[in-house]
Amino acid sequence: MSIPARLRRLVRRRAGARCEYCLLPEEFAFQKHEPDHVIASQHDGKTDASNLALACFLCNRHKGPNVGSFDPATGNLTPFFNPRKDVWSDHFDWDGPIIQPLTPEGRVTVKIFRFNDPDRVEERRTALP
Repeated sequence: MSIPARLRRLVRRRAGARCEYCLLPEEFAFQKHEPDHVIASQHDGKTDASNLALACFLCNRHKGPNVGSFDPATGNLTPFFNPRKDVWSDHFDWDGPIIQPLTPEGRVTVKIFRFNDPDRVEERRTALP
């Protein structure tokens, strides 16, 4: 689905050109960030500012059209972290360039988005102060 340029600019500006899932600044990414439908169009997600988040290429590809997964700790079906509704620091913490999950939502997001795959950790290592 095509996202109008004006809406793409709003999403990028609102996010500060940083992935709203893993927080990688676009300037350090290997590929350009892109708007992501938090709730995919195929699940009746709208193409509007309230349902779009800026996502790095890898977060967007790993998430795909999914809205959640099974929590590895409990086995319960759990929604992903939602950058339009949730506060990042409530669900994640930093351990250097490693993203540590703090909640069930954090655990499923870290797992499915592969936040801590070695290549992603190395990419973030260059972005940290």
